[in-house]
Amino acid sequence: MSAELTLENTAIVTDSTCDPPARYWSTAGLVIVPLRVHFGSETYRDGVDLKPPQFFEKLAASRVLPTTSQPPRSEFEAVYRGLLERYEHVISVHLSRNMSGTYEAARAAAEGSPNVHVFDTGNVTTTMSLAVERLWARLARGTTLAEVTAFLERFYDEGRILIYTATLEFLRRGGRIDRASSMIGEIFGIRPLIEINRGHIDPYAKVRGVKRQTEAMVAYLERYAPRGRELHLAFTHAACPEGVPPLREALLAARPDAIVDVEGAVAAVVGTHIGPQAVAFALITEP
Repeated sequence: MSAELTLENTAIVTDSTCDPPARYWSTAGLVIVPLRVHFGSETYRDGVDLKPPQFFEKLAASRVLPTTSQPPRSEFEAVYRGLLERYEHVISVHLSRNMSGTYEAARAAAEGSPNVHVFDTGNVTTTMSLAVERLWARLARGTTLAEVTAFLERFYDEGRILIYTATLEFLRRGGRIDRASSMIGEIFGIRPLIEINRGHIDPYAKVRGVKRQTEAMVAYLERYAPRGRELHLAFTHAACPEGVPPLREALLAARPDAIVDVEGAVAAVVGTHIGPQAVAFALITEP
């Protein structure tokens, strides 16, 4: 068995909460395991049975907030078993264990398979896609398990996302903020910027208006992306594609050296918890 990990001998597994670009679903050597979203008695596979536009249309028409659930361990077992028939190694990267039992299901499924390596990215949505992109780049040039492990451990610490949420209602329903805070935000037009890092969802700032939103997001980039290091970005939106270009333009004006690796769209599971009209960017720097 080769000690060098390459695209020819190593597969990547992730889950649908990476909110991937469409090409991920048909990329050889990359498997996305879908979480589930439930509208009452109806169950859909995230990104498979419900694409992002379909989900947000259904969400707008629904009288009840959908719920979500993780994939079963057996599904991961079947994916790993099938991949190991064609690949020597499997690297499996997933959303934070603080947000879902998906990582634990994947880890349990990998028990007894020494060539399946499961990692908690400490994050969710397009931040995970950014991890996949940087992992893919390493496999393309040839890497080792030690290097992959070191990178993903650093990604857990340093990978982060900043999300501008246009409505507070879904955060309130999900228990992220209280009703009083939600009402104040709606009355005064104040919206939170929320950051995710190391598995924690925390408020970063409260802003009013697109101009203040953009200024705060540029400041966040400058704070967490040291100059002199290679900067990689990813963008996503929740039923708000028009929000990405001005944000991308502002960030690249501040850091023209940045590399945009991926752009995605928030799908059903993440959309359930954040609602429509959110815009976000993720970042990681490379030495």
